[in-house]
Amino acid sequence: MVLPRLVAPLAFALLLAAAPPARAVDLSGSWTGRWESTSTGHSGPLRATFRPCSEGRWAVDFSGRFFKIFPFRYSVTLRVIEDGGDEVILAGTSWLGRMFGTFCYRAEADACRFEARYTSKKDNGVFRLERAN
Repeated sequence: MVLPRLVAPLAFALLLAAAPPARAVDLSGSWTGRWESTSTGHSGPLRATFRPCSEGRWAVDFSGRFFKIFPFRYSVTLRVIEDGGDEVILAGTSWLGRMFGTFCYRAEADACRFEARYTSKKDNGVFRLERAN
């Protein structure tokens, strides 16, 4: 009989349809960590604040120190280019003026950690952050 063979696949399809959609990683809030230039070996403290700005995009304000005394602060919009549910891949660029040029970022993040590789004409390196308590 055909009816019993259709019940199991139909029940499975209904179960999948009723399941809540996978939630994207929420990066909102404050993060702390360090930056390191793999070109020069310079490093320093880094802070970031993440805010959702539109579907699949995050406004990120970075601040830190260079040579232990020179503060820096800038913002970038990172867009989600892959969403694995509990981890996202983000990318973006920011123009930091004639002296530093354009920085390109590619990052992996989950609910607790954020790691971004950056490249520019004069430098490249990594940002490693953890959610602030």
